[in-house]
Amino acid sequence: MQRHISLIAKQLVGDFLRRFLLSAMLLLSLIMPVFSFQPSGGVLVLDGEDDYAILPLAEHGYIIPRNTNEFTVEVWFYPKSEPEPLEANIILSQQAAFGLKTDDKCRGRVRKKNEVCSYGLAYLETGDVRGVTGINAVIKKDQWNYLAVIFKDTTFHLAYNDQIVRGERGFMTAAVAELPLPKAVRDFFVGGYAEDWLIVKDGQLLSRKTYFHGEIDAIRFSNIARYDLPAKPGFSPFDPPQRFFADAHTLALWDFNDKEGGTRFEDTSGNGKTLTGMNGAATVGGTGVNLNRNPEGEDELEIRQGEDELEIRPGISLATTWGGIKSK
Repeated sequence: MQRHISLIAKQLVGDFLRRFLLSAMLLLSLIMPVFSFQPSGGVLVLDGEDDYAILPLAEHGYIIPRNTNEFTVEVWFYPKSEPEPLEANIILSQQAAFGLKTDDKCRGRVRKKNEVCSYGLAYLETGDVRGVTGINAVIKKDQWNYLAVIFKDTTFHLAYNDQIVRGERGFMTAAVAELPLPKAVRDFFVGGYAEDWLIVKDGQLLSRKTYFHGEIDAIRFSNIARYDLPAKPGFSPFDPPQRFFADAHTLALWDFNDKEGGTRFEDTSGNGKTLTGMNGAATVGGTGVNLNRNPEGEDELEIRQGEDELEIRPGISLATTWGGIKSK
């Protein structure tokens, strides 16, 4: 009899614990934020074959001015495919660049079918020395993703969706005044270059820089380091902005809310940097209305989580390559 009562008691305790754990999990699912994003208006559609947009260097110069020692470049984008072997797909490229790489570049961190390896980088200089620093991050296909390159106090940061990683403090002090790249790829490009950029050594193809397949909702360049940044190297939570607004620190802003089917994409910051779509790159869902105007008419204050908590985990590869030394 006592044994029977003991078994019943164990069953009751087990049922209680299962229900408690289930309730706790449901409660946590309600409390924990779910990363999501929806575009506010039109998007730039790129077919991954030959679509791209261009801002000619000869007409507009570099977007980030000479001697700019802090800046932010950010984008909302929706990738629909991943690069082929030896390829890198260009999301945007000039003094800062974003794109997609093959899975192996993220060193085993791409584990699911809907994941893809991305990168963010910046070309930097100090005196006569030029270099490039960048970080690879795992993002997801077939959903909206956020990437931002942020540079301040000689330190490179990459924000990707709901995380931000701070690199070690470097010795480069500003964005390059002139790109140490072939002339054909110095313009500001979105979605790919005018032609694939092949990197060949001893007759062997090492890499092909080619076109991005997907959609882009908005791109913003700023001459300040937006958002609160981690105090120490490593990873921290990040709350990406749902919308980009133009303010006194905005160098360029494209929201692609131009009229449906348009191939000229206005710079809604008012700085006149109009992008031109090529080979079929066009907007879908646009209304021709500037949705990125700050409704209160004041500089936007963008706030994210503080610096007290760093979550260090192996979600990203950090790589810095210095070079391109040039004597004046």
